[in-house]
Amino acid sequence: MHLPTHRPRNAAAVLAVAALALTGCSAGHDTDGAGSSASPGTTPSASNSPSAPAGNPSPQARPTSLDDWPTAPASPQDVPTGTKSEVISKGYTGQSFLERLAADWHLRLGKQKKLTSSEPALYAGAEGHPTKDSELSVGVIRDLAGDLRSFECQATADAPRYEAFLRACVGLDYPGSDPKAAATWLTGVKPRVDTVFTEEKVKAPITSPLLRTGTTAIFLYKGNYSPSGTYVVRLVGAAAPGK
Repeated sequence: MHLPTHRPRNAAAVLAVAALALTGCSAGHDTDGAGSSASPGTTPSASNSPSAPAGNPSPQARPTSLDDWPTAPASPQDVPTGTKSEVISKGYTGQSFLERLAADWHLRLGKQKKLTSSEPALYAGAEGHPTKDSELSVGVIRDLAGDLRSFECQATADAPRYEAFLRACVGLDYPGSDPKAAATWLTGVKPRVDTVFTEEKVKAPITSPLLRTGTTAIFLYKGNYSPSGTYVVRLVGAAAPGK
């Protein structure tokens, strides 16, 4: 899936649909100007791909395990793809947290909808525009039983207090969460993502290293989906490392 290079309408819904796959559009698929990659778990063969010049190694298949996630900010081709999000905790919907976040940040909360474009799931979101061209938004994905699989916040860099908004998002109160550690992680990793994004000649999305907390994974990425740059922080249910 391609993400546009401008801020789309209902951007939270666009990105939350992508969150059905853990890496989503930012890290799981090719991006405008960034080239394309092999399908998950496959390596191009001589019969269906151009021959590699003599002495040069053949293209490597994209990693598909969270255990192979980069330990430094990375471009899409270096981030695992095809890893599905899991339920964060049985019985946890995240609805109360979503409602508090929407109220605190003056976001318009939409009704929950059933997604049928890929595997069945439930989506709910909230969106606000603190200034004319800026945006803060939230999207959640639940399984059909209502259990939370993915919680995601998006902020344009021109939105007032957008960093505080992203810190509030990583404070998601799922069982076993550690909001203080998540906020510290975000404060440390964001400048690293910014630096690599600025240095990239082709403005592909830059994805941060993971924060693994029990059965939850958190990552930040930045893309040029708005003139000022757009940040997305995503929390997903994920198996513990090595499983």
